[in-house]
Amino acid sequence: MGIKRRDFLLSGAAAAASAAVAATGVWAQGSGSKMGSDTLPLRIGMTDWNLGERGTTEKLELARKIGLDGVQVSILYPEDGSLHLRCSKMQAAYRKAALDNGVQICSLAIGNLGPGGPFKSEPMGVMRVADAIEVASNIGTNDILLPMFRNRVPLDDAEFTRMINSFKEMATIAEKHEVVVALETSMSAEEHLRIIDAVGSPCIGVYMDPYNCCYYGHDPLKDIPLLKDHIHQVHVKNGKSLMSQPSERKYKWPDVAELLYKVGYKGWYILETSAPSGDLIVDTRKNIEYVRQNFRIPA
Repeated sequence: MGIKRRDFLLSGAAAAASAAVAATGVWAQGSGSKMGSDTLPLRIGMTDWNLGERGTTEKLELARKIGLDGVQVSILYPEDGSLHLRCSKMQAAYRKAALDNGVQICSLAIGNLGPGGPFKSEPMGVMRVADAIEVASNIGTNDILLPMFRNRVPLDDAEFTRMINSFKEMATIAEKHEVVVALETSMSAEEHLRIIDAVGSPCIGVYMDPYNCCYYGHDPLKDIPLLKDHIHQVHVKNGKSLMSQPSERKYKWPDVAELLYKVGYKGWYILETSAPSGDLIVDTRKNIEYVRQNFRIPA
């Protein structure tokens, strides 16, 4: 494409942030964060599944009431064969809901890649990612969360080769739409890089989830510097606890926040948090405040 991966990611993030300011002024919500001449405003979104039922436009209204800047929405594949977000009317409904409520659709999540081993042996995963790339472009986001865990990641050289070839095909479509497919997996940083470097496209990146990274036996404080040029969005969560409570994992969130700042990460922080008190709005606002107090965006 003639553009470096990091430049592509940062230009996309900057463009999205500028659009948010022009359309909604949401950056004003970041006044509680550690702002200075060396920082930019913070953008905080949340997954629609943690806001309640996934795949509905009502979550954008709820996000506004809570004080979020955006929502990570899900593309569904209903058993009755209906198109959900692959339908142009549904896409228009999401765009309208985002505009009406002054929040962004910050990314699109693919929760169902079909049966078997997507990208390794089954073609449905490639087809669904191809659909999702077009949907993401149509609803106004340039980032896709593609989760792959356990037996869905490659286990030997042959499976790595098949997966790399699949992602090369998807990268061509993603480049056309200027959408990044960001992998969140149970793999190590080195295994992510094996795929990303072999594909060689700025449109194949990483979705960093420090909590899950640690769960699968890796160290986010080591993986983040290795993956720094490829991280497109970040999930933040603390299991069944509030973000301000002691971490269930072997890291401290302020350390992760400072490291992401130092490596130059400028994207969204997406809450994948629960409501331990039973009050979603109150608990989410507490988590938003914690993120604003501890995370920074480098200028």
